[in-house]
Amino acid sequence: MAFTLRKKNKRMAERKTETPLHRTIDAKPIGIAALLWFTTLLLFFGSGVIPEIDLVEGQKAPATLIASIPFTCENLSETSFAQSKAAAEVAPIFQLDTDPAEQALQLINTLTSRLSEYKQASTNQQPQIEQSIQDLLIGTELKAAQLINACAADKLTNFQQQMSNSVITVMETGIISDEIRMTLFQGESTQLLTIINKDAEQTIPLQEIHSIDRAQRAFKSLLSNSACRSLVPQLANTLIRANLTYDDIRTNSRREKAMDAIEPIIQSYPAGTPLVRADEPVTPQTLLFLQAHAEQLLEEKDLNERRLEAVGQSIMLLAALIATAILLRLIQPVLISQPDRLGLLALLSLFTLGFARLLTYLSLQTTLVPTSSLIYLVPHAFAVLMAAILINGGAALALGFWCSFATAVYFDQSFSVFVLGMFTTVTATTAARNVHRRSSLYKAGLWIAGVNILFACIIAIFNQPSLIILAEQLISALVSAALATILTLLFIPLFEKCFRITTDITLLELSDMGHPLLQKMAIQAPGTYHHSLMVATLAQNAAETIGANSLMVRVCAYYHDIGKMAKPEFFSENIQSGNNPHDDLSPHMSAIVIISHVKEGLALAKRHKLPTPILDAIEQHHGNGLIHYFYNKAKEQIAEQHSNETLNEADFRYGGAPAESSEMAILSLTDAVEAASRSIQKPTPQKITNLVNDIFAMKLRDGQLDHAQLTMAEINTIKESLIFSLSNMLHGRVAYKSDEDTSPESTNPTTP
Repeated sequence: MAFTLRKKNKRMAERKTETPLHRTIDAKPIGIAALLWFTTLLLFFGSGVIPEIDLVEGQKAPATLIASIPFTCENLSETSFAQSKAAAEVAPIFQLDTDPAEQALQLINTLTSRLSEYKQASTNQQPQIEQSIQDLLIGTELKAAQLINACAADKLTNFQQQMSNSVITVMETGIISDEIRMTLFQGESTQLLTIINKDAEQTIPLQEIHSIDRAQRAFKSLLSNSACRSLVPQLANTLIRANLTYDDIRTNSRREKAMDAIEPIIQSYPAGTPLVRADEPVTPQTLLFLQAHAEQLLEEKDLNERRLEAVGQSIMLLAALIATAILLRLIQPVLISQPDRLGLLALLSLFTLGFARLLTYLSLQTTLVPTSSLIYLVPHAFAVLMAAILINGGAALALGFWCSFATAVYFDQSFSVFVLGMFTTVTATTAARNVHRRSSLYKAGLWIAGVNILFACIIAIFNQPSLIILAEQLISALVSAALATILTLLFIPLFEKCFRITTDITLLELSDMGHPLLQKMAIQAPGTYHHSLMVATLAQNAAETIGANSLMVRVCAYYHDIGKMAKPEFFSENIQSGNNPHDDLSPHMSAIVIISHVKEGLALAKRHKLPTPILDAIEQHHGNGLIHYFYNKAKEQIAEQHSNETLNEADFRYGGAPAESSEMAILSLTDAVEAASRSIQKPTPQKITNLVNDIFAMKLRDGQLDHAQLTMAEINTIKESLIFSLSNMLHGRVAYKSDEDTSPESTNPTTP
């Protein structure tokens, strides 16, 4: 809940401690908080909270757990047995290879062709043909002469036909090797196997499939009446070979389908069933028992009990949200009055909580996310890193507290989840504190991964999981940190644009002195350029003394006077050779020219799409302050003319807004001090101190620091920093004789 105080616009020097008479409640922060709370309830409690199961696979159970109610659960061993049985019933698949039969027929045709040539050849040609026949019989004990003598010329055609028919008859059913028969079937002849021959498929018993020995005997039997039957045993060893090849890919595919078709074996377990016994290792079945028992307990709660539990969880989340608001009010009170920043924090928290919900769904409904690694995969670091970079560390701490508490409630009040979330929050906030380059995020990611891994190791000391489970948890912690870092790198530019936020990363990019605007100012308004550099140095040092954003102050100082490029010759730092164009203008016209540089600067900055902090710097570095020189000049002219004209002070005031942040206040003070310091003749520490005191007093009297969120102690610290810096920059120097003493004045002291 945020309160805003209505105060009269009083100057800081005149303020007194008083109790505000009016308080109004800002509805926007309350609406954002209520919407976040309601969305979290819908996100988490649509199907109840996730019961926490502290045990992990491989761990020794610390105590015996007994079922308090009857429940049903899948019996993993029975299901596995049924699946194995179904897989075993799938006949192994063999592919019928036609190559052995074709090679055998080709050998038969070639042999008979050569024998026919031998019978018809002359005596001189026969030895050469006999040698070619012998070459075809390599690998057998048969000699070419035996084959030539056994086969008469008139019997060759009949021999070829009988041999070919016998080969086809024996090998068309299929021949399996003895090695596969013993390895795959272990000698059992009653099993079935499926044979695929081209597109045809048939399943037959193993006993109907020839072995090599049996096929060779069948081949000999078919040729028992052949004229060359004496040669058949030797030819059988060459012609008859195994032609069935085991297809393990198709076989395994069919067996997996058969296993998938088996429904889980669900069994009932009575109350009093031991879920796990003390000192027994936790198995997947144990974890399934615990989960099923917890779900059954949840289902048996009556409606009123469920409602009371939901109300209790809702109150806890509401209390956490209120605590987060209080924490945010204490650490970063200004954020309470910025609905856009609160909306950003709410959106980041919903990302974390939504991702936790998605992970639990994947863990419970699929096997993609192991239950033992679930809490390490929740990307707590993403929201914290984004908040730290886009807003500040205080907002990141408050956001991390809320996300950690909410996810702990979701995981059934898990203390481990809350502690892990807070460890990640503190680490990410600390690591992202000085992220000025995108590459620095990788270092932050490594720190987050290291803390997550350390936490997983500490928890492993208590739970003693198996090495496999511990490895999964460590990998999950590393993946979570890497995912958070990558998402942060991807989403920072998008969130900067959508929420109009300027991070230090963008500011550092704008600090490049090669920016076109700065280069143009260095050429067109060199005095203003030098003035901006001096203001940047002074303001940065002052900001560091009070813990303000020194990078923002420095970059804003570079661009705060870019509007002077429209008419650079009308500003004192650019006036050369003593010709002052204001001598020819009236005080009113001079004031208009001077005031216009703010409007010109805003237009130029918007044209170059500079971020909001620089626009604020251009508008607020003069605020609505009075241009004293021309105002006093106008008053003098009226007095000299003895005129009754009434001088309107508003005509000599800038049209900007007073500084609204400590950084803009520092820039405003430094700009005025640096410009005034140029007029000091022979500067001394006392002169510089008096000048700075006068400017600060004038700014306070004029109300330019009323909204700057600075205490008097901080204002004094800024003053001391500027005095110290200017004293060192403007100190007098002792003159030295030049190498060629040609001037009598060369020994006089010089000033910078």
